[in-house]
Amino acid sequence: MLLLMENLLTLVLILLGLALFYLSNILWLRPGKIRKRLRRQGVKGPKPTLLDGNTREMKRIRHELKPMKKQDSNNYISTLFPHLLIWRKTYGSVFLYSTGGREILHVSQPDMVKDIGHWTPSELGKPNYLKKSRKALLGGGIFTVNGDEWVYQRKTMAPEFFMDKIKGMIQLIEDSTAPLFGAWESILDSAGGSKEIVVDEYVRNISADVISRACFGSSFAKGEEIFCRLRKLQTAVSQHDSFVGLSAPWKHLPTKSNREIRNLVEEVRLLILELAKANTNEKGAEHSGTCNGLLRAIINGAHGPGHGGTAEDFIVSNCKTMYFAGHESTAVTAIWCLMLLATHPEWQDRARVEALEVCHGRRALDADGLQRLKTVSSQHPSMIL
Repeated sequence: MLLLMENLLTLVLILLGLALFYLSNILWLRPGKIRKRLRRQGVKGPKPTLLDGNTREMKRIRHELKPMKKQDSNNYISTLFPHLLIWRKTYGSVFLYSTGGREILHVSQPDMVKDIGHWTPSELGKPNYLKKSRKALLGGGIFTVNGDEWVYQRKTMAPEFFMDKIKGMIQLIEDSTAPLFGAWESILDSAGGSKEIVVDEYVRNISADVISRACFGSSFAKGEEIFCRLRKLQTAVSQHDSFVGLSAPWKHLPTKSNREIRNLVEEVRLLILELAKANTNEKGAEHSGTCNGLLRAIINGAHGPGHGGTAEDFIVSNCKTMYFAGHESTAVTAIWCLMLLATHPEWQDRARVEALEVCHGRRALDADGLQRLKTVSSQHPSMIL
């Protein structure tokens, strides 16, 4: 009995030692090595603390500057990330800061940013922490993989975003947008022609509907379950970021939030596979045109030799990437453009006059009409999305 207790105590001490070594490595040894190497190259930055890094200083700066600064709708960095502006003045355009177990190199030097942009993901690579912390959201999709696997996924999906395919989506976008305008007009009519409307949810819904129709051949009503669960999953995953540098071991503990994440991941997986199965069973797919071309490309690519993992994982990961990343980025960009037009009515008037001239009384724009727009063209420096 005594021998058994001694062996158990020895095992506990070994496990405790390994845990302490792991924590010291991610919180102290590894970050210290990174900072030392960069300082040799002349990269400086604020001094971090052991557990919090520079997060306390970030909060202090935001708290101190909040009452003394005026809101600037054209400069969101000064509102959301004032610490970056202060550190840039102190340490230069390239500096290092810490969020605890993670060292971040901030680069705002144009030439260096340009050089970094010339490297393709297969050469530069995605950071390991992104693969781990965002695995539940993006899986092994194109936003997280590297090397030959990234090349294969890009080759699989890129043809679905060629210009001829995009032109075919214009009618789908119009079909999704028309009900939105109708809803807003009804609100204004009932309020006597003037009312403040919170557009966030409206724009997110229309973005979701466009992604569903254009890429997966289904309306928002069908994809609503997937979008709803992905938003819940995003909220649940973001909670792990508060455990600075410790999200990797924390996610394996049997906590309520971890169980919620696992359940949501499985629910999203089953919904996407159900959508893919329905698409595969469809007969006469030629009639659907571009409505589900991306989904078909993903399904076909799942059975190719250029990816690591199962066919189901390939389908789920890339559909989640398009559902989540494509939907959210499109919605945020549209909301930002609406805000800019609202704060600059002179540009709003110019855009409206030009659209009416190009349409010539027609109800909607087509691909040729969009190319003739100058004020709201993506080539105009003030309207780049």
